[in-house]
Amino acid sequence: MGGCVSSKSKHAATKPKNPTENSSSGKKWRRKIYSSIVRVPLRYRRSARNRVRDDSVSEFVDIDFDGGPTITTDKRSDVSTNLKFHVTQLQQNHCQTNENGISQEEAWFDTFSILESDSDDDFISINGGAQERILLRPQVGLLVPYSKGDKPTPGTWSAVSPSVFKLRGENYFRDRKKHPAPSCSPYTPIGVDLQVCSQKIHHIAQQLDLPCVKPHDKVPSLLIVNIQIPTYPATMFGEHDGEGMSLVLYFRLSKDFDTEISPQCRQNIKRLVEDDMEKIKGFAKESLVPFRERLKILTGVVNPDDLQLGSAERKLLHSYNEKPVLSRPQHIFFRGPNYLEIDIDVHRFSFISRKGLEAFRGRLKNGILDLGLTIQAQKPEELPEQVLCSVRLNKIDFINHGQIPRMVTADEH
Repeated sequence: MGGCVSSKSKHAATKPKNPTENSSSGKKWRRKIYSSIVRVPLRYRRSARNRVRDDSVSEFVDIDFDGGPTITTDKRSDVSTNLKFHVTQLQQNHCQTNENGISQEEAWFDTFSILESDSDDDFISINGGAQERILLRPQVGLLVPYSKGDKPTPGTWSAVSPSVFKLRGENYFRDRKKHPAPSCSPYTPIGVDLQVCSQKIHHIAQQLDLPCVKPHDKVPSLLIVNIQIPTYPATMFGEHDGEGMSLVLYFRLSKDFDTEISPQCRQNIKRLVEDDMEKIKGFAKESLVPFRERLKILTGVVNPDDLQLGSAERKLLHSYNEKPVLSRPQHIFFRGPNYLEIDIDVHRFSFISRKGLEAFRGRLKNGILDLGLTIQAQKPEELPEQVLCSVRLNKIDFINHGQIPRMVTADEH
């Protein structure tokens, strides 16, 4: 959790023992309530698409590539559910910067919920005694800490200049050359989460306690990118769903959006959000296709030599590294109040791509990854291409040894 510590509280009262109750599963569930765990009632209040929210105060990071990150205080929701949970408040102190370069600007709080069982034993024991952390409607961007400096701490995320990506330049349709992207982007990172899940979670924003951000009159102020990663063995045929992870990236509209972002880029974002259709000339006739099919994924491994790859793996990495790839048809878009969510379904990638990810996933704990999105330019007036959003991941371990909490949706309980 990178600097998180548990806040102290009083012992919660446990319910009286009932000798007639028995566990219905093969696993042994026992309960012990520690001083850092309190039992509180949480209540959901939601409509078909939304939650009705009360106001409270929270903070998130606002990235400035020249001046570094700052903390902005905004209102966010106070969400609850009518089920009872043991909730551990984990406080991450952002007031200082430690020797490893972890930014600590404000006090952030996260909520980890250990689901209550019907057992009357004294402590919860899962998978041979390893206690699994369960998340139900958590606050966003607190699971992976932010890091700054030239030597970022492993297991963190950092802001990265969009210019690390090479995109189609101003004269691309004449010279076919790519150049470093403009150094400003429409959306800047404010947080990263990584959680395991029993199956793909679509429209994950509905399961999160999102921050309230000042709305923009033309585009959403929040961009959420939910990368759905399978952890089961890759097969050529199957349902393409099951145990996996959600790597969730959160971005906020740049404060310089109206002044530094080109009118063409702003128009492209609006068309992406509104699911615009465009005419494409085919061999026989014109056809209408979604503008969203222009979305491209940007991925770059900064330190490939540190991954200790074999010759075949190096060739595979070279084939994909820093090569923009169209996200269609493995993407789904969701619109909500002041946000756009893009789900990128890696479960549905080609068999070869999934086998490659399966081979690399254990080595990513040694890798520094740059991730981003862009909208492909198809006309000269749309050049140069511009990075929509970008973030750097610093040696994050994508193998779950019990350190990654599990996401549970409201419908699962």
